[in-house]
Amino acid sequence: MVAVLCALVSPAVGRADSGGGPAAVAASSAAAKRPAWQVTSGVPSPGLPAQQRVAPLACDTHAVGNWSYTDQAGVRHNGMNIQVQVRDHLTGALIAGLTNSAGNFDICFGAAQFTQLYTTVKAANAAWQVQNSTGVYNWSSPIRANPVPGSTVNFGGAAPGDTAGNRAAHAFDVGNDAWLGVPHSGSCWDPKDTTCRQVQIDWPDVRTNAMDEYDQAANIVHLLTPTPDAPMEVMHEIGHALMDDLYNDAFPSTAGCPIPHPPNAASTTVCAWIEGWATFFSLAMNHTSVFLFGNGTSADYEFPSWGTNGVANGDVTETRVIGALLDLTDLPSTTTEFWDRHTEPVRNVFATLTHHVDNTFASFWSSRGADGFDVSDSSLGSLYQNTIDYQYRNPLLDGVGQSPTAPTPVHNFGFNTAVHSWSVVALRPLAPADYDLKVYDDRAQTSPNLLARSDFFNQAVDFVAIDSNLRPVGDYYPQVVQFAGAVSYYVEYASGFQTLQPASSNTFHLDDSQPAAVQDTDLTAGVPVTISLTEASVISTASLFIMGDDPSTPSTFVQGRGSAVAFKAADPIFGGPVSVTFTPTRTGRYGVLVWG
Repeated sequence: MVAVLCALVSPAVGRADSGGGPAAVAASSAAAKRPAWQVTSGVPSPGLPAQQRVAPLACDTHAVGNWSYTDQAGVRHNGMNIQVQVRDHLTGALIAGLTNSAGNFDICFGAAQFTQLYTTVKAANAAWQVQNSTGVYNWSSPIRANPVPGSTVNFGGAAPGDTAGNRAAHAFDVGNDAWLGVPHSGSCWDPKDTTCRQVQIDWPDVRTNAMDEYDQAANIVHLLTPTPDAPMEVMHEIGHALMDDLYNDAFPSTAGCPIPHPPNAASTTVCAWIEGWATFFSLAMNHTSVFLFGNGTSADYEFPSWGTNGVANGDVTETRVIGALLDLTDLPSTTTEFWDRHTEPVRNVFATLTHHVDNTFASFWSSRGADGFDVSDSSLGSLYQNTIDYQYRNPLLDGVGQSPTAPTPVHNFGFNTAVHSWSVVALRPLAPADYDLKVYDDRAQTSPNLLARSDFFNQAVDFVAIDSNLRPVGDYYPQVVQFAGAVSYYVEYASGFQTLQPASSNTFHLDDSQPAAVQDTDLTAGVPVTISLTEASVISTASLFIMGDDPSTPSTFVQGRGSAVAFKAADPIFGGPVSVTFTPTRTGRYGVLVWG
């Protein structure tokens, strides 16, 4: 027998018949309300198991009541979608229905068939059930004789009478939470199925295995005695059962999954995917990023990523897969998540899981693209936020600067030139550090396609300028490399928006409202020119560079800072206006670049 062993490691029991009738309690408003995100309208009923879909021969009398259970914290909850059977002690007549979202039932029956009337609440419907070695959990009421035709027999409020019964009912209610949260396009867990598979939850696990697990051969979730007190752990195992159902039993091999499998440690891409999915499923169904373990500890999978101590990087690490799926589907945080700027419904993730059998997160990502979902840099940033890098190129928008953390590992960007002018991409460390800038022509950033680089030392500003007057507009891929230091830096792409029309004796004002700015100017060979920045506080420490290229040499159309034909650095102590006087050697369009 092959089993998926799923012993959850935090970073850091009962019988099938609970014995006799349920404890009689009055239904009251004291029960905890279902969270607002647990939408019940529009979710199909899971229905009754086939053998219990008994049609009444008549319908003239009603049996009504309420079912609830008490969780480990002493909070009462109404039980939804649990089966209630109206039975006759003598004839065996049986009619069944399900409780509604308030835990209430109203079952119509023919009084003539029920002379020794009682009800049985059974932890089973067509979609899931809770059982142990002796059968499905059930709770029966006392017998009521000879119901009056046309009357309503009120069985009042009922609940399990012991800890074991409450745990079984709690495990059943976790199944209901999953049913309400899974996107439905039919009455099965798997919308592809014509015959639905029932999730079977075995509790308490009577086997010798000292861990919760999903048995993929028998299609049974096994839970240890205390596990129903940790509903997120129950939901994790249901997530495994759901993946197996959606994959039509082609569950990925668990070879290489350590037992137990610490989520922060690197394992394999397969293990990280199947375990990461199950934990993400539990978090998504509970609308939270914080997983609550049965031992009282918790783990928040929404946290800053690169450089997080104690967590291995990449898609071989369960925690990283969980975080990537969370960031795909939650609202991005502008305070803690620099690269995550994407959000979409959980149903998109579920749709890809439904229609493909993927053994790794990378395979899932490929399938996601085939399904038409976003795999652009917008969504790749959610992965990169969690140290999974599938060629993410952080988009740089014209005139919009960014301040990333230290480039460890290297930071990769992308932008598109759109106008025929000079443009520039530049970086400046925000404290003493030495970072270098490279610009590539291809997304993969291969060495033969390195167009230009700038690698001045200390806290120097590095930039690469592009002449789109001569080079066709298109895409470029900068890379920021750490040479020394570990501080944040400023990076910006800016294109020219007008052309200066100089004369030999003019001085021109260039507004430095952005830290990086560039404009075109047409100059004539042999004619001296002076280009000045007017004195203003915003540019009092600006440096001025003149960029020129050779129309006959395409390699000069993209060039680093060291290729400037003339420059004037600002006075680091006194500041003030800067001017450059030089004589062009070629007639053409030059770039006037300033960095504040």
